[in-house]
Amino acid sequence: MSHFEYVMVIVSIILGLGLTVILRGLARLARGALPCAVVVIWGFLLLFLFLQNWWAFWDLAQVTQWTQPSFLFVALYCCIMYAMAELMLPIGATPETDWTAHFLSIRKWFFSLLSLLTVLAVLLTYTKLHVPLTHPYRGIQGFVLLLSIAGLSTANMRVHLGIAVTILSVLLVGQVLFRLVPGLA
Repeated sequence: MSHFEYVMVIVSIILGLGLTVILRGLARLARGALPCAVVVIWGFLLLFLFLQNWWAFWDLAQVTQWTQPSFLFVALYCCIMYAMAELMLPIGATPETDWTAHFLSIRKWFFSLLSLLTVLAVLLTYTKLHVPLTHPYRGIQGFVLLLSIAGLSTANMRVHLGIAVTILSVLLVGQVLFRLVPGLA
């Protein structure tokens, strides 16, 4: 077993557990009496983010030297994603959960973790994959970081709806441009 395969085992376990939280949470939202559009969008955004990251981690196969700090860095990244999923769609939610109140109660933690995750994504791709800081995708990451900071600073649900829709749209466009269009990656 190569070092990459060994690292991907823990990545797969953590991301798989996170996907379970997301899918279970989306099912709870569907059965709930008080669904919240912002939480629904974030649930689908997290689902996309988990699947996209799982696919993107394949790029790490080109890393020739794995160290324990490198492994811990990747594991931390995945753990932050898991924490975001559990915060947004907690296992303890019930059909009576007031999802709007829940979102407002966790938003500072959630957006802090999203900001940290964005910074770590830049560091990970820069240090392990040698993607330059001037790469065009950095603009998308910077925009997501700015929207995350905006999410930290407001409790206005209309603004949060706009943030969630915008981040989902920007990430989808970014994936089309940088994963599907040859020559832009």
